Amino acid sequence: MIKKLLSGRVACALAISAFAISLGVTTANEAKAVDFAGKRIRVIIPFNEGGGTDSLARFLQPYLERALPGKPKILVVNKPGAGGIVGGNYFQARAKKDGTWVMAVSISTVMNYVLKDPRVKFDIMKWDPIALLPRSSMIYGRPELGLKGLSPKAQLAKMASLPKDALVMGGKTPTSTDINYRAAFSLMGIELKNVWGMKGNGPMALAFERGEFTLMYDNCLSYLNNRKSFRDEGLSVEIFTFGAPDGGGNWKDKNGKWNRDAVYPNVPSYFEYYEAATGKKFTGAAAAATMKLTKIGVNVNKAYLLQGGTPAPVLKAWRDAFNKAMKDPDFIKRKDRIIGPYAVTVGAAAGDVMKKNFSLTKGEKAYFRKYLKTRYNLDLKI
Repeated sequence: MIKKLLSGRVACALAISAFAISLGVTTANEAKAVDFAGKRIRVIIPFNEGGGTDSLARFLQPYLERALPGKPKILVVNKPGAGGIVGGNYFQARAKKDGTWVMAVSISTVMNYVLKDPRVKFDIMKWDPIALLPRSSMIYGRPELGLKGLSPKAQLAKMASLPKDALVMGGKTPTSTDINYRAAFSLMGIELKNVWGMKGNGPMALAFERGEFTLMYDNCLSYLNNRKSFRDEGLSVEIFTFGAPDGGGNWKDKNGKWNRDAVYPNVPSYFEYYEAATGKKFTGAAAAATMKLTKIGVNVNKAYLLQGGTPAPVLKAWRDAFNKAMKDPDFIKRKDRIIGPYAVTVGAAAGDVMKKNFSLTKGEKAYFRKYLKTRYNLDLKI
């Protein structure tokens, strides 16, 4: 009896020992998995050089290299095409689940996904979010449009009086972020002449500089950092931004006034511009649908994500690195230039924000199905 008991205890001890050893091996493997020493990290940018997403990635590159375990080399890889779809599909098909591939999406990639462009072969909601970086956008025009110094009401009247081919804006695809700006102008009775197929804001800015486009957009930080020459040379006349919510997510202040973008507080938000220009309140089904795209465009403007199914320790290492990078003294000095006044969301909460913003109501879907069918003969499957 005693012999059997001792034998059982020995077997149990051996089992526990074996289990402990297996835990040690797992822990060692996990520790090794988050050591990027000697490795190259690819950050996929689905646009050409010179745009907001590309500039952000290159800003973050040295800080993340220092913050990631093993201090790996980060390569910024541009895969432009179809408003971020080419890069998104490339990442979906090629990216490894070991943390050495990162997708830097922008609102164009997101919007093509939300509006279900048939070319989209990726599912953003199945990727693992590292961080979400919101930001607003600036709409500006060339001086020859004659908008400088005019009130919103006078600017709207001026634009309405121009020939149909005078208001020219480049774009990636009708289902990318470009729909935000077209819908905003349409709501005020202004239709633009569109040049589709652009591979990013960099090429679009060059066309604007040459005078081929008379209207242009950039996210506010890209406009601040990358279009200084436009401002210095008087090439850009700022029309409106898309505003931004406060820390509590409110788009209006306690007095009922629309919040302006903190980067450009002297430029009216689109919503106050609309009301001043048209003399109407920003309400109704069309306004609500346009507002929803604005919320997506601002709240989910930029995001860093890993391939779905990335091991939890690797995902944690990336999220920790992002937090660490933002505490870098040099980063703090350049914070206003890199992320501006917008609150960065790191971790699972970023995914929660994406889920909340990506759902369209039946009314919103119906509005944009009709909008894109009428103007671009596109049949949305939403």
